[in-house]
Amino acid sequence: MKVDKNQPYKSKETELIKACQRHDRLAQSEFFKLYSAKFLGVAYRFAGDFDVANDLLQEGFIRIFNNIQHYQFQGSFEGWMRRIIINTSINYLKKHYKLGFETVDYREAVLDNTAEAHGPSVLQDMQCEDIVQLVNTLPPGFRTILNLYAIEGYSYHEIALLLDVKEVTVRSQYLRAKQRLALLLEKKNKTVYATKII
Repeated sequence: MKVDKNQPYKSKETELIKACQRHDRLAQSEFFKLYSAKFLGVAYRFAGDFDVANDLLQEGFIRIFNNIQHYQFQGSFEGWMRRIIINTSINYLKKHYKLGFETVDYREAVLDNTAEAHGPSVLQDMQCEDIVQLVNTLPPGFRTILNLYAIEGYSYHEIALLLDVKEVTVRSQYLRAKQRLALLLEKKNKTVYATKII
């Protein structure tokens, strides 16, 4: 009989979820230790600030533990929690920032060919932290859509529903965010190249 290597973890996760559903403080603490670093990264990508991200993480886990009794053990529990952290982050952005979405014909948002050509090679040479820093320099609206679509895998339709905007707005903002990021990468590439020459 073949043994499923994931089974011990899954059964431990199931027991922890059940304990959290009984409001067991030790189980909640263990869950927080298991997932806080990963979800802090998610919150940071949306907030662009570690202090705000920490606040969002705390608020997100309060929501997770307040709603955990509704989890039906169907689908990924981590995915269920991740959606709560993302929704908490989006709610914060909606409340504290004017995301400034402008409806533009997405066919007009064409990437600069030079910037796009430099983008991939620069990305290969960059550390993950450098890429996150570049994304965090984008305006909140661009950063939010870029994170939701390119990193979290939401569709244009899902993002439109989440942000209460038209789908064409999401498409245009995503392409404009990519354009802005490509220009930042091109600038970064020139700086790195100049440093290597010096």
